[in-house]
Amino acid sequence: RPWALSREIVLPDVRGLADAPATGPAMDALTKGPKQRGAPAGTVPGRVTIGWGRRDLVTLPRQAARATELFPDAVLYWFERCGHFPQWDAPQEATRLILDNTD
Repeated sequence: RPWALSREIVLPDVRGLADAPATGPAMDALTKGPKQRGAPAGTVPGRVTIGWGRRDLVTLPRQAARATELFPDAVLYWFERCGHFPQWDAPQEATRLILDNTD
Protein backbone atom coordinates (compact mmCIF):
# COMPACT_ATOMS: atom_id res chain seq x y z
CA ARG A 1 0.00 0.00 0.00
CA PRO A 2 2.62 2.56 -1.00
CA TRP A 3 -0.06 5.21 -1.57
CA ALA A 4 -0.86 5.12 2.16
CA LEU A 5 2.66 6.18 3.18
CA SER A 6 3.77 9.74 3.67
CA ARG A 7 6.89 11.25 2.12
CA GLU A 8 8.29 11.70 5.61
CA ILE A 9 8.25 7.94 6.14
CA VAL A 10 9.39 6.78 2.72
CA LEU A 11 11.95 9.38 1.67
CA PRO A 12 14.59 8.62 4.34
CA ASP A 13 14.44 4.90 3.53
CA VAL A 14 14.68 5.42 -0.22
CA ARG A 15 17.51 7.94 0.13
CA GLY A 16 19.28 5.57 2.49
CA LEU A 17 19.12 2.80 -0.08
CA ALA A 18 20.25 5.11 -2.87
CA ASP A 19 23.17 6.49 -0.85
CA ALA A 20 24.34 3.29 0.86
CA PRO A 21 27.59 1.98 -0.61
CA ALA A 22 26.41 -1.62 -0.07
CA THR A 23 23.20 -1.31 -2.11
CA GLY A 24 24.84 -2.05 -5.47
CA PRO A 25 26.85 -5.05 -4.25
CA ALA A 26 23.80 -6.38 -2.37
CA MET A 27 21.63 -6.16 -5.49
CA ASP A 28 24.35 -7.88 -7.53
CA ALA A 29 24.58 -10.67 -4.96
CA LEU A 30 20.79 -11.11 -4.98
CA THR A 31 20.43 -11.13 -8.74
CA LYS A 32 23.71 -12.64 -9.95
CA GLY A 33 25.02 -14.58 -6.97
CA PRO A 34 24.50 -18.20 -6.02
CA LYS A 35 21.09 -19.32 -4.85
CA GLN A 36 20.56 -19.62 -1.14
CA ARG A 37 21.40 -23.08 0.11
CA GLY A 38 19.25 -22.93 3.20
CA ALA A 39 19.87 -24.73 6.46
CA PRO A 40 19.17 -28.44 6.83
CA ALA A 41 16.85 -29.49 9.63
CA GLY A 42 18.47 -29.31 13.05
CA THR A 43 21.39 -27.08 12.00
CA VAL A 44 20.09 -23.65 13.01
CA PRO A 45 21.12 -22.75 16.58
CA GLY A 46 18.02 -20.63 17.23
CA ARG A 47 14.54 -19.89 15.97
CA VAL A 48 13.89 -18.92 12.38
CA THR A 49 10.72 -17.13 11.39
CA ILE A 50 9.97 -16.22 7.81
CA GLY A 51 7.44 -13.41 7.38
CA TRP A 52 5.77 -13.26 3.96
CA GLY A 53 3.19 -10.90 2.55
CA ARG A 54 0.28 -12.60 0.81
CA ARG A 55 0.20 -9.67 -1.64
CA ASP A 56 3.97 -9.55 -2.26
CA LEU A 57 4.69 -8.74 -5.90
CA VAL A 58 8.49 -8.97 -5.52
CA THR A 59 8.89 -12.38 -3.89
CA LEU A 60 5.63 -13.99 -4.88
CA PRO A 61 3.69 -15.95 -2.26
CA ARG A 62 4.14 -19.18 -4.21
CA GLN A 63 7.90 -18.87 -3.58
CA ALA A 64 7.29 -19.45 0.15
CA ALA A 65 7.20 -23.19 -0.52
CA ARG A 66 10.84 -23.07 -1.66
CA ALA A 67 11.83 -21.05 1.39
CA THR A 68 10.28 -23.56 3.77
CA GLU A 69 11.93 -26.43 1.88
CA LEU A 70 15.32 -24.73 2.25
CA PHE A 71 14.72 -23.86 5.90
CA PRO A 72 12.66 -26.78 7.25
CA ASP A 73 12.98 -25.64 10.89
CA ALA A 74 11.54 -22.23 10.08
CA VAL A 75 8.04 -21.12 10.95
CA LEU A 76 6.30 -19.35 8.07
CA TYR A 77 4.18 -16.40 9.12
CA TRP A 78 1.76 -14.92 6.60
CA PHE A 79 1.01 -11.21 6.62
CA GLU A 80 -2.48 -11.36 5.15
CA ARG A 81 -2.90 -7.85 3.73
CA CYS A 82 0.74 -7.00 3.06
CA GLY A 83 3.06 -6.68 0.12
CA HIS A 84 6.85 -6.85 0.14
CA PHE A 85 7.25 -4.48 3.10
CA PRO A 86 5.06 -5.68 5.99
CA GLN A 87 6.84 -3.25 8.28
CA TRP A 88 5.15 -0.46 6.28
CA ASP A 89 1.85 -2.19 5.54
CA ALA A 90 1.28 -3.55 9.05
CA PRO A 91 3.87 -2.00 11.37
CA GLN A 92 2.30 -3.14 14.64
CA GLU A 93 1.92 -6.71 13.40
CA ALA A 94 5.49 -6.79 12.07
CA THR A 95 6.84 -5.38 15.32
CA ARG A 96 4.88 -7.92 17.35
CA LEU A 97 6.19 -10.79 15.18
CA ILE A 98 9.79 -9.65 15.66
CA LEU A 99 9.46 -9.11 19.41
CA ASP A 100 7.62 -12.38 19.94
CA ASN A 101 10.32 -14.32 18.09
CA THR A 102 13.52 -12.81 19.47
CA ASP A 103 15.12 -13.30 22.82
